[in-house]
Amino acid sequence: MNLENVKLNLDTKLVLNVGFPMGKTNAPRVYNKLFSVRDMNAIMLPVEIHKGELKSFMEAVRTLNIRYLCPTMPHKADIIEYLDDVDEYSRLFKSVNAIRIDDEGISHGTGMDGKGAVRALTDAGVELEGREAMMIGAGSISGVIGLELARKGVRKLTLLNRTVDKAETITRILNEHTDMQADAIVSSPENLDKISKTADVLLQATPLGMAGYEHTHPYLDFINQLPDDATVFDVIINPPDTPVIARAKARNLQTVPGMNMLVGQMSEIFKFLFDVTLTREDKASCIDELCSYLGLKIS
Repeated sequence: MNLENVKLNLDTKLVLNVGFPMGKTNAPRVYNKLFSVRDMNAIMLPVEIHKGELKSFMEAVRTLNIRYLCPTMPHKADIIEYLDDVDEYSRLFKSVNAIRIDDEGISHGTGMDGKGAVRALTDAGVELEGREAMMIGAGSISGVIGLELARKGVRKLTLLNRTVDKAETITRILNEHTDMQADAIVSSPENLDKISKTADVLLQATPLGMAGYEHTHPYLDFINQLPDDATVFDVIINPPDTPVIARAKARNLQTVPGMNMLVGQMSEIFKFLFDVTLTREDKASCIDELCSYLGLKIS
């Protein structure tokens, strides 16, 4: 990768992608591509920090005057106690994945998973105001996606999950802090069929269907019940045509793949960290870089 933009001086912006385990993390490759395209004197490096070591890590960050962090699992929640300023929504669902430390040494953290998902939908021209949505999965990103859907005016969200108690925890918070009606039910075939009949937007927010993941969706026929003008969104990047996206395409429904969520998230993070607005060309280069690296092709 061409990194001639990096000057390796005191003005170089060092961005740390912090998690454990990191494995073959994709984030540094995409960030560094965008830094090169934008000719920014910046570089992202992956850093493995074990759970429970954040206190000493954050002390080192301040000692070294590092200004930018992008935490990932398992630190999205644990890192909040070491930050000075975290927005309400990110604190509610304990999810921060972008941190900026200003000139006064004050750390500002926010979560971009929900913003990225909703940005992907709105960039695709999906109208959310007054609509009804259904989301499969009650994991760490489901709550923040729900909050962003509420901010965009979604009227009702039904959260379906195999264990309903996790979904109920999320919908309780959504009902307490937003005007959106949020319901939680078990993701049985009967419930999926029923809810899909009136859903304007379907959001798939589980790892089911992800490359290398041993489990897949036990039931997808409910997609046939969606209205003809419904939009289907999936958080999974690899493969681009997940089982859910493929079934939706077979019905000629509008689809928004997980790659678009990544690009939407990058747009939000670059604005938050660097006050840089990504162009359409920047976003295209982001997708091209990741597709090339993973050997993917978006149809």
